[in-house]
Amino acid sequence: MLEVLPNYQDPKKRRIEAIRAASERDVESLLQLFGFYLAMKSKKRTRTSRRTHELYRLGVRDWIGWAWPEGAPGPVVPILKATPDDVDRWLSELLEQGGHTEEARGKPLSPATAAAYLAGVRAFYKALVWAEAVERNPALEVPPPRDPTPRGERRPAMPLSLYKRLLSRLNPRDPRDYQDRLVFRLMGDVGLRVSEVEALDVEDFDPAEEELRVRGKGSKVRTVPLPHDLAAELMDWIRVRPAHALPQEKALFVNVGKGRGVGKRLRHYTIRKRLAAHLRALGAPERYHGPHSLRHLAGTRLYRATGDLYVVAALLGHADVSTSQIYAKMDRKRLREAVDRLSS
Repeated sequence: MLEVLPNYQDPKKRRIEAIRAASERDVESLLQLFGFYLAMKSKKRTRTSRRTHELYRLGVRDWIGWAWPEGAPGPVVPILKATPDDVDRWLSELLEQGGHTEEARGKPLSPATAAAYLAGVRAFYKALVWAEAVERNPALEVPPPRDPTPRGERRPAMPLSLYKRLLSRLNPRDPRDYQDRLVFRLMGDVGLRVSEVEALDVEDFDPAEEELRVRGKGSKVRTVPLPHDLAAELMDWIRVRPAHALPQEKALFVNVGKGRGVGKRLRHYTIRKRLAAHLRALGAPERYHGPHSLRHLAGTRLYRATGDLYVVAALLGHADVSTSQIYAKMDRKRLREAVDRLSS
């Protein structure tokens, strides 16, 4: 819950607070100011996704860790006096040496993740400009890194054979496995994003029409039809769900079993962790461990079945049909068939 403090409402007070926090390396106060700006003053405001918020905050934490290493008596680069060259050097180190927080140190970032970190720092300095703590945004002049890998191969679609193995290893009598199967099918069959699965409430499922109301990027809502068998499995889950969910929990999917958070909404990081664990058990390559490989599988399957990018865009919630063109490029089976015909 966003706490609206008087310091943010008064221009003079927020300027003083921003300068104080930056000069004292008060990371949490800077992040609080940043979060308030994103929610109340940025272009998307409260429509900014949870995942974007998390990546932006990681980027800001890393930037501060580089500019003023934890435990150092003073900054290497004063946060309020940073230049585009400083941001450029930080970005280069992210790509070559890794991050500057304890969790990310020594792990070079992919161009896509580094670009997300840079976007976070850009937004952070927009907040500082708004607070009148700085006059200009040093990150605006720094271009994001480009990934030389073709877009369709950065996060490839999970092979259908692997997807079938993944589903077959889940025990239908184990409530946790049964829920995992539903979650994975919603991503692998109809292409939901992991954040969209997380946001689903029980009331979003219409059993009569066999449809889901899905809240996508930018709070855009779309209706997604479900395969008959998936709708039936979902109905079965809803019947047993009360035994695993807290009384007031609205989420369709909840943490099942023992431990912290049991009965509460199943979060995206838990879904990622569960998917990766199942795939490791199958000996699957790491490039398929992310939830987006399932979404890409769904897009590729749908394009192959219909050949219609507009249908793909509608199901997956793409604002522009050009975004769906990646699934034509990902249809490697069709490419293989074309190559095989050359030698026949």
